[in-house]
Amino acid sequence: MRAKEIKNSIDLFDSLLENKSIYVELKTEFISNVRGLIFDKYKTLKNFNSLFLGIDYPNLKHEFNQANYHNFVRWLKIIKDFEIDREELFENVKGFRVSGSHSRNSVFLNRNIKIDEKFVEGYALYIAEGDTGLSGKAIPKKLRFTNANIEVIKFFIDWIKIFFPDNYFYLNVILPPNLSVENNFSEIISKKLGIEIGDVKIKHGKYNKKIKYKVCLGSAIIIDLLLSLDKLVKGLCAKDKSLAVGYIKGIMAGEGTVYFNKSRYVRIEMKNEKEIKYVYSLLKRLKYDCKVSFRKERLGMCSIFIGAKQLEKFYNEIGFGSENERNELLKLAVEKQLKVNQYI
Repeated sequence: MRAKEIKNSIDLFDSLLENKSIYVELKTEFISNVRGLIFDKYKTLKNFNSLFLGIDYPNLKHEFNQANYHNFVRWLKIIKDFEIDREELFENVKGFRVSGSHSRNSVFLNRNIKIDEKFVEGYALYIAEGDTGLSGKAIPKKLRFTNANIEVIKFFIDWIKIFFPDNYFYLNVILPPNLSVENNFSEIISKKLGIEIGDVKIKHGKYNKKIKYKVCLGSAIIIDLLLSLDKLVKGLCAKDKSLAVGYIKGIMAGEGTVYFNKSRYVRIEMKNEKEIKYVYSLLKRLKYDCKVSFRKERLGMCSIFIGAKQLEKFYNEIGFGSENERNELLKLAVEKQLKVNQYI
């Protein structure tokens, strides 16, 4: 699925037209108007089908008499016969659904998404910590984002509300084995995150050493759209320094670490070599003296180090985004009193 870029925004509706499995919920009045145009020109649905549309006739009858959702690509063809602009079709879309979906809910999308620093930060955060299928597993059918820091989870939930508003999601809180929590724990979490208490689901994990939070949005359409944006988002970030900063913030919130004991440095560590090399290219564009290395003690892990001499620059320009605990540690590392000419 390819997203169309229009003046620093992504036209989501246009990109969905490339997927023949996408169905739309249309306004009843619009369907009635098109049906009237068909009867004015062709007298019957059967004539319209045989002379123009050319699909199985029972499918066309269902389209106008019973269907709650309508094939998006098919309707683009239908309106062309009556010189109805695609913009009018887009204006009458109420929601989306993918063929074969078991969800009862429509997916709601803004027509355009503005590609700004906020968007790319959330996007990169999902690349770092979300279920993308890039590890070789099956392509995900829903958006799933996991993190142990509740402030990072709050940032991501707010990001969903901004860029994919009005779509249902819930939160799994995964506790370590045998950990007990307060009776009102769900209420506390719901207030911190600004979500309904019924959307907080508590469970225990077998291997958790600390509490983890997983945001789940069950939409194949949204996750497919998100993963399709990779080339477009990366291309824009490579050209725009403010977007590059936003992208690195998202990656750092998910995969970054700061150290300031015997030595002071920031490290990004990932298994995805392609992604780590892309982040490296952004850092070089922003004038950071760093390099990619491979961890001998952790097979398959790639790292980028930013040393003590550039910690203050990194703190002032980028930091760890929504990961405030790491931002505080970074501040302590920057403010650490050193001896003359000591940069470690």
